[in-house]
Amino acid sequence: MPIVIKKRPSKKSASQAELKPSYEHLRHYLDKNKKRSQLIIGASAAFIIIVALIVIYRSYSQNQAAALNYRAYNAFYGESAAADTEKRLKASLADFQRSYAADKSPVSLLYTAAILIDLGSTDEAEKTLIKFNNTCQKCDELLPISYYKLYLLYKGKGANDKALDAIVKLYSLKSPIFKDLALFEWASLLSASGKADEAKAKIAELEKAFPMSPFVMKKAVGMGGDNATKG
Repeated sequence: MPIVIKKRPSKKSASQAELKPSYEHLRHYLDKNKKRSQLIIGASAAFIIIVALIVIYRSYSQNQAAALNYRAYNAFYGESAAADTEKRLKASLADFQRSYAADKSPVSLLYTAAILIDLGSTDEAEKTLIKFNNTCQKCDELLPISYYKLYLLYKGKGANDKALDAIVKLYSLKSPIFKDLALFEWASLLSASGKADEAKAKIAELEKAFPMSPFVMKKAVGMGGDNATKG
């Protein structure tokens, strides 16, 4: 008697049979929640567009800032066509300010302060340096420069208390840049204030901490050694 071989349902037809109800269920869900689905799709598309626009704007801002900085550097260092120093510095200042507005670069902000000092706008320079010190705390290589410029600005104005505060903050920074200079200027301020013993102590600290510093050789200028004692 011949054996009847039963045909097994193919995997393909089984899969199709399983998928069809799932597809119908999904289509039914989408039809039922059409408005919600459209909102989700619309929100996703809007989010993607916003992210793309942010990336494009950021790239454009950085490129624009770089172009402005390049032009500003040329003007600041006298490589532009303007022969008039004041005109050249004002052009450089305008470009650095626009660059900072486009891309909050600490370098642009510090150059802005330097140019304001060169133009004699010391009040604006002071505000800019203070802003830099407050907003660029992680700029270890630039902070010492900013604090030293602020110190010189206060010293030039005769505001010795503020100058001392600036130089003390400079010395307390984590960065090793200008540490020996800070001690030397600190001693200089103390000596100018008639505090010879304190000035001498700072010079001793300078000699111990930075024996190879060029400022150790200048210790006799208005402070340290016999001069400090006489002061």
